[in-house]
Amino acid sequence: MKIRRNRLRILCMAAAMIAGQVIFSDARSLEEIQKTKEIRICICYPYNPFVKLESPEDCREDCKFSGIIYEESLEFAKSLGSDIQPKFLRVDWDEQFFNKEGKTVIEESYTPELLASGRCDVYPNNLTKTDWREKKMDIVTMYPSRMMVIVHKSLKNQFKSPADLAGKTVLLEKDTSYQTWIEEQNKTTYAANPVKIEFMLETPAIQAVNSGRDAFLLTDADFAIWGTRNNFKNALAVFPIGPACEIGWAFRKEDKDLQAAAQNFFDSQRGNSGSVLNTIWKNYFGRSLTEFIALILSIK
Repeated sequence: MKIRRNRLRILCMAAAMIAGQVIFSDARSLEEIQKTKEIRICICYPYNPFVKLESPEDCREDCKFSGIIYEESLEFAKSLGSDIQPKFLRVDWDEQFFNKEGKTVIEESYTPELLASGRCDVYPNNLTKTDWREKKMDIVTMYPSRMMVIVHKSLKNQFKSPADLAGKTVLLEKDTSYQTWIEEQNKTTYAANPVKIEFMLETPAIQAVNSGRDAFLLTDADFAIWGTRNNFKNALAVFPIGPACEIGWAFRKEDKDLQAAAQNFFDSQRGNSGSVLNTIWKNYFGRSLTEFIALILSIK
């Protein structure tokens, strides 16, 4: 279904361009954003608690959102100037990496079409830095994290260490850092008994695990903290896995001024215990962004 939706979206966008309804401009710098008084923010959905869509399911342009990423994005827009207005575009996760042909080519270096065309100025979608993504965009780090293994509580004794993942089934979304890590491990650590990959959106995946599916899920520590304390009472985070990673917002490589503005924004927010970002995290997770970073750095 996702493939059909993406093809349909590409065809619709092309038709709109021909009809003159959508005008694509070149990629935009911070100067252009301040000149037009508009920043174009592309958000992925669904992604609770980070994003909740408050518009109809088929919304694409000028969508209404709520959630952590939405609130953070509003504050970032304010930091660029009190007159800067955010414009939100809803995108699919893998669409963030599409080239002009509507495909993600892992091994190639290119600017994703949404960024190159000026449709998006920023992806604030908590992207993990990976080698293949950094061939296509620059990611400004907001916080460090670790991958966590999530299972149904009845399977706890079957998942005691990374070695126990061999031969098991993992539910994960396509083109995520989780997929990259599992595929790398299947060539080495689990080569004799590879992990079986089943592609699924993150929210349905954790719902499946929470309902008792005999499989595991990989997710970042922030989502693990929220999910296992709130909506998913039957799921457990059993252990961290893989190296520490960096998570942040993505920009076009050429937009160094906009990247610097984001870095300054993150630095100032982390450095102030009463900042808006720290308050947002406290409201959702029960701990501030600064406290979460300290927790991650303490994990061995």
